[in-house]
Amino acid sequence: MEAIEFIKNDKIDLLIIDIDMPYKNGIECAKEIISIDKDVHIIFVTGFADYSLESFKVHPVDFIVKPFTKEKILDSLNIAIDHINSHKLAKNNFIEDTLFVYKVRKQVHMINFDDIVMFEKNSRAVNLYTRDDDVIKFYESFEDLEKRLPPNFFASHKSYIVNLKLIHKVIPVSKSSLEIKFINFQESATLSKSLEKDFLYRFYRTKRF
Repeated sequence: MEAIEFIKNDKIDLLIIDIDMPYKNGIECAKEIISIDKDVHIIFVTGFADYSLESFKVHPVDFIVKPFTKEKILDSLNIAIDHINSHKLAKNNFIEDTLFVYKVRKQVHMINFDDIVMFEKNSRAVNLYTRDDDVIKFYESFEDLEKRLPPNFFASHKSYIVNLKLIHKVIPVSKSSLEIKFINFQESATLSKSLEKDFLYRFYRTKRF
């Protein structure tokens, strides 16, 4: 209850919170805090693993089950820092004309947009696939990531954002999805059938320009 009152007047980046507490459990508390300030990032710490599915309704950075080690806490904090920094970049609409900027363990990295084939959501992490077949792992929410990309990148599925300039063909695989193949690249991505019309519009528009 004190945390809720505190956040009404003070800005914080990260909330580390237990779940099993008196008056209001940690998940309900986190929901209320996010309704006050949607930029707060959450790490849950609890002795009850059963809470994990319910906790993901508030999109926590991490879920730590007691007992935990110092190393586990530090790892979660580092992931949280990457999320926070990336979120601030997205909030400021930080889009360079040619370079994608991302952070790993407080270090700033850059890569040309034209060298990026796709982004893949991998649990809490994001895998960035390059034309040279490198896979770069960093931490950022897909929602924030999408805000920082130019128009030739399209969220084709809840787990994929693809570079429309590098697509070779699209193949139907089921009633609900299609497979995206890229130019001179082995990995493929998924296109949700419900997004096919938007995808085609964006794809042909990108090809024109």
